[in-house]
Amino acid sequence: MAIDLVVRRDWSARAPRGDYTQLDSTKGVKVHYTGGLVSPGIVTDHDACVALVRSIQGYHMDGNGWIDIGYCADEETEILTRQGWASYRRLRAGELVLTLDHETGLSQWQPVIEVCVFPARPREMIRMEGAGHSSLTTPAHRWPVERGAGRPWVTTETMGPGDRMVLAAPCADLPAEAKWSDAFVQLVAWFSTGQGDGLLSPTRDAGVRAALRSVFGTSAWRELPAPARRELDEVAPGRVPGHAFLLSLTRAQLSLFVETVVGGERVAAFGERAAAEAFLLAVLLTGAPVTLRQQSRGGWRVRLGRRRTLAPHAAQRKGRFTITREPYHGEIWCPRTANQSWMARRAGTVYFTGNSYVACPHQKVFEGRGLHHLPAANGPGLNAGHYAVLGLVGNAGLVEPTDGILNGILDAVQYVRDYGRAGKEIKGHRDGYSTDCPGEPLYAWVKRGAPRPGGGSGPPAPPAAPPFPGRLLKYPPVMRGEDVRTWQEQMRRRGFDLAADGAYGARSREACLSFQRQQGITGDGIVGPLTWRLTWEAPSA
Repeated sequence: MAIDLVVRRDWSARAPRGDYTQLDSTKGVKVHYTGGLVSPGIVTDHDACVALVRSIQGYHMDGNGWIDIGYCADEETEILTRQGWASYRRLRAGELVLTLDHETGLSQWQPVIEVCVFPARPREMIRMEGAGHSSLTTPAHRWPVERGAGRPWVTTETMGPGDRMVLAAPCADLPAEAKWSDAFVQLVAWFSTGQGDGLLSPTRDAGVRAALRSVFGTSAWRELPAPARRELDEVAPGRVPGHAFLLSLTRAQLSLFVETVVGGERVAAFGERAAAEAFLLAVLLTGAPVTLRQQSRGGWRVRLGRRRTLAPHAAQRKGRFTITREPYHGEIWCPRTANQSWMARRAGTVYFTGNSYVACPHQKVFEGRGLHHLPAANGPGLNAGHYAVLGLVGNAGLVEPTDGILNGILDAVQYVRDYGRAGKEIKGHRDGYSTDCPGEPLYAWVKRGAPRPGGGSGPPAPPAAPPFPGRLLKYPPVMRGEDVRTWQEQMRRRGFDLAADGAYGARSREACLSFQRQQGITGDGIVGPLTWRLTWEAPSA
């Protein structure tokens, strides 16, 4: 059975406020419900379904600030890139940022998929504040936490007493082979603390002199030849170790660098912020927690923490931490990464934090953001792995999904598999995300394997259209092949004056544009998976 798709034009969808992020392939589908009260009357009134879907879009766009039907940190929160800490105003898609692989517990560099910024308006935010942590996020903002031996995801408002947020993690992307000698790494560390100024005798004579002799053949800073001084200046200009140098160190050398600077202490003081920032990066790459503070008499202090996790609610009970709700009127933002996480900094504290189709009772499926577009409803980051399909049931009123809703969900699942490169997974929203969605009845059906009502098994057979040929048909230049001829023959059956000559040229493109306008889909004159399917399955004009 083919899907009964209600395209955006037919349910009077509002235009998005921005560009969608492209979604090329997924693990599968996450099933959602609307939540709240859903009137049982929609079972006999399809117009009520249309009105409900429009209201959902309005809430997502006007209430949540999303670009279309489909959470976040405040303006002060920064993100760690390979070039240093950046504000959301400077961050761009494609930049490499430090993320947390929540399965392995290691950090790694990944590109930003999208920077989501939502407009300023009155909101309620949750502030978590203590000596080693400061965050201000929306209640539904996601966090990767540790709980016992497990690693679940929670939201700010659902974080429990046993949940520990991750402050730091060893980096998995460090070089395995040393580019520099250990002695040179030590010299750069001493040089960055101001001991290598050539005027004063080093306070750690034996170690410094041994390293100087090993690397440069001299035993005193003031005797360094000009080429040696230039070599130090190159990796640590202005006595500030560059990011390229620190990122080139092995794990053992990073630990050596940190130990050389602190000398067994847990605090390091710097006159310049740039030097403190460089040291902070070295500490984070080793997997140790750290904070950065400006001192009242000038200069900066970096303190190494003892524990790489923090349990906010446990700290609150001891009187060392506060968790409060407060109004907020600024912009909120969140980056998307493949690991669904990113390293954040606020008020000098550092930690890791996290980053649709609708089926109605009449077995119709409403087009949300559409194929190959990243949805928002799963929660930040989760949509990099799944499409979202929503059944029109709530937690009051209509709570039991009808056969039409279940069949519609399965039709949508098969549709995104056939044309959206979706994988085989069918899971509930709560799988991997702390939420009640999609409600107990709908989730129980998902856990049973999502059987088709009436004894059928799984999604329906493939739709009537022949399989998509695997390439986009477009002009210019002229494209030729049997796939072109097959499409042209079907367009002729639909009444288009088009020769079935197997050549996709200007006339074929004009026919395609006309057909796309008829169907209310993006008019680009290109026969992609959706246009191909509709050529066979869409009702005649």
